[in-house]
Amino acid sequence: MKKTAAAPLSENAPEKLLLFPDKLKAILESRLRKEGGFRPDPRFPISVELSLTHLCDLDCVYCSDRRVRRSPDLLTPAVLKKLIGDLKEGGVRGLVIEGGGEPTLSPLFPEAVETASGLSLPLGLITNGLKLFAADRDASLYRRFQWIRVSLDAASEESFHRLKGRKGFHRTLENIARLARLEPRPVVGAGYVLTRLNSDPEELLRLAQTLREMGGVSYLAVRPVVDHPDLSYRPPEGALGAEESLARLKSLETPDFLVDLAPLSLNKVRGNLGLPCLAHSLAAVVGADGLVWICGRLNAQDDFRPLGSLLEESFGEIWEGGKRREQAALLSSAAYCRKNCPDCRMTKFNLLLSRVLALRTPDFI
Repeated sequence: MKKTAAAPLSENAPEKLLLFPDKLKAILESRLRKEGGFRPDPRFPISVELSLTHLCDLDCVYCSDRRVRRSPDLLTPAVLKKLIGDLKEGGVRGLVIEGGGEPTLSPLFPEAVETASGLSLPLGLITNGLKLFAADRDASLYRRFQWIRVSLDAASEESFHRLKGRKGFHRTLENIARLARLEPRPVVGAGYVLTRLNSDPEELLRLAQTLREMGGVSYLAVRPVVDHPDLSYRPPEGALGAEESLARLKSLETPDFLVDLAPLSLNKVRGNLGLPCLAHSLAAVVGADGLVWICGRLNAQDDFRPLGSLLEESFGEIWEGGKRREQAALLSSAAYCRKNCPDCRMTKFNLLLSRVLALRTPDFI
């Protein structure tokens, strides 16, 4: 019988929950608790998504964070250091430095990297990649990251300019190649938000081949545009999204290069499949204004409020406070999620958790 290698997992696969048995147990126990009413699990999130600035050097037509750019950057070095120290002490496993804006534009970026790496808190970075290697930037900073995902979102200079408001495709590709040559090298990947404006299948095939041939690039992750229904891609027959085109993209995979198309379906489900959100405690969001949010998708809604401000309280005080209990109780309602939840990457985790909770023989394999 011919042996075949197992297909590599997406870095956002729901199976990753197996790596965090204590957190998984705490979530399930909070849901199964019968006495004393609902209480969210007390453990800190597995990872925290940190925005250092609301500034950005691009103007993407599909930007989901455009609204928050009106907020001031209020994080200070002292608040930042205390936050990172509290996260490490509280058991957070990873810190993702990402948007609101472009994180590498923040003067706090080097300090955040140095502080987290000094505490052995694993780091991830989501960046537009345009100015990764500016003249005054120490390239050794990027060696401190466990992973870096560059939001490329274009397959040519023309589509880059059309989508992002300026030229920069070739420079961004060059910076991805430089990341892929670092030693030690983080897990380097490219993100691609699929819209009706960048859906040419031949261009995307060429891009995937270019990234694969660089060596050192681990994946191309294609996901649907959110919050902009006017830009949603609806494939005509034979175009990208049709079975044949997807198969051609997947055919470019190697053991070292993943073409991740799973988000095209998994990240495109509204209303959390009519399930309660148990996965909200897997991650938390911290804005450049110091506000802490339980959900990075519902925070765009006017009636969904922050849990608290790091300018006034510690992360632990906010996480264990009354506002989190109130919002966690809301999210534990399937009816609330069905009505309010937008497209969300956490739905796949909620589906897995709901299936586990439905098992009737939990003491046997």
